[in-house]
Amino acid sequence: MLIAVMADSHDHVEHIKQAVRILGERGITTVIHAGDFVAPFALVPLIEANLKLYAILGNNDGEIRGLRLKAENIGGIQPGPYRFEIAGKRFLVNHAPLSEEKIAAERNRTNYIIYGHTHVPEYRRMGDMVVINPGELCGWLKGKATFVILETDTGECEFVNL
Repeated sequence: MLIAVMADSHDHVEHIKQAVRILGERGITTVIHAGDFVAPFALVPLIEANLKLYAILGNNDGEIRGLRLKAENIGGIQPGPYRFEIAGKRFLVNHAPLSEEKIAAERNRTNYIIYGHTHVPEYRRMGDMVVINPGELCGWLKGKATFVILETDTGECEFVNL
């Protein structure tokens, strides 16, 4: 199954729209977002596309109640760490990176660890587990707007540059 992995969109609605357009072209209907939408209006492109959302709050999410209410009908936004399953694969999503000790402790119970916060893309395999930071969707801090398309069966990731 193909899913999109995003983080740190920081209200950059145009980049969110561009990513949603790419997802539509690829037939991808599920998004994991590792925090920092910032304001509820940033969710509108995802809602309009009727995407299934698995998301957590980040350290810059301002109107938390508004974000959670706005996302309610497409999946929701939870505090991190957030555990869930998609297509038989176990995910752990946190906004900040986990320590190496915590990552190692997840090896037999998690297939994918996803985080954001650093705005730096990362893809790392650790046996059967994959650690992913999709980078920043906003593109403001590092100057490069990215997100990931993940194939859940193989663990392969495509970093998409906007």
